[in-house]
Amino acid sequence: MSRFVSSLLALLLLTGCSSVGDLRDRAQVLIPGQSYQVLTAGQRYFTFTLEAPARVVLESLTFPGDEGVVSPAGQLLDVDGQIVARDWTSGEGSNFRIERDLEAGTWYLRVTTPHAGPSAYGAMGRDYPYRVLLTLENEN
Repeated sequence: MSRFVSSLLALLLLTGCSSVGDLRDRAQVLIPGQSYQVLTAGQRYFTFTLEAPARVVLESLTFPGDEGVVSPAGQLLDVDGQIVARDWTSGEGSNFRIERDLEAGTWYLRVTTPHAGPSAYGAMGRDYPYRVLLTLENEN
């Protein structure tokens, strides 16, 4: 039995080492005007590319009844992973809303759910649904 456990631990360590990397590499592509739905708590990365400078709005949208309970926070990152802007509750219904003029290029949005926590049973006691939306207001 101990040999099995040792082998399993070695496999987990190797698997963990191979999956360590920049989470932006697995970012979900945002398409302007189309929302992306998230159902669980945790950190998510999204990406979008601008072909020309544009005024961008990134926002979370929670469902009626979840406002105030589900409160995702957004951080806009440049291609190097540096924070350009952040917001938590300035959008409608205490959602994040980031509105910026951006240059052409690749951008990332990191969304975290800081108030999500385990239930009394040690696991998420409920879904944590929200949507993320990218809107291009006007081109510069």
